[in-house]
Amino acid sequence: MKELAQIRTLCCSNSSITIAIVGLLLFSSSCTQSPENRPSPLRTDSTTLGTNVIRIEYSSPSVRGRKIFGSGEDFLVPYGEVWRTGANEATALSTEQDILIDTFLLPKGKYALFTIPDEDSWEVIINEDWNQWGTYNRQESLDVVRLFVAPIYFDSSYEKMTFSLKDQSLSFSWESIGWSIPINSTE
Repeated sequence: MKELAQIRTLCCSNSSITIAIVGLLLFSSSCTQSPENRPSPLRTDSTTLGTNVIRIEYSSPSVRGRKIFGSGEDFLVPYGEVWRTGANEATALSTEQDILIDTFLLPKGKYALFTIPDEDSWEVIINEDWNQWGTYNRQESLDVVRLFVAPIYFDSSYEKMTFSLKDQSLSFSWESIGWSIPINSTE
C-alpha cells in the first residue's frame, strides 16, 4: 500500500503534470503546422480550357544550396527513382472534364503526379490515388498515364520548384531543369 501511495504521489505531482502539459503542447503545435509555414510551402496553379478548370497542387521545395538532380547519394532527387515531384504529399492534378495529356486521355477527376527523372528523359506518371504521402504507397497498377518527356536545361537556376499551367501545357522547373507537356480539351 505504501508503494502504491508513493507511485500515486509521483504521477500526480505538480512537476509531472507540468512536464506532461508542456510536452503535449509542443507535440500538438508541430503536428498542426500550417501548410504556409512548411519549409516547402503549398502552392497551386490553375488554368481554364473552355469551361474546364485544371488545377495542380504541390509542395514547393527550395534548392537551399543542395545538389538536386543527378546520380548517386549526394543528390536530393536521384536519377532513375520515382519521385513525388515536390515535397510532403504527392503532387495532385485535377480536372473537371476529360482532357488529353499529350496523346493520353485523362478522365475527369483528381490524380497524383510522379516522375522518374533522368539525364536524357523524364517519365511522367499520373496515378489514380491522389491522396498519398510521398511515393511510399504508390501502386503501379493505379497508373493511368505514363509518358516520356525530354528535359529542358536552363542557363539560370530556379530556387523554388514550380509547376505552371498555361498556354495549354503543364510545365515544371527547378534548379536548372524543366519540362513541359501539352494539355488539350477533348471537345
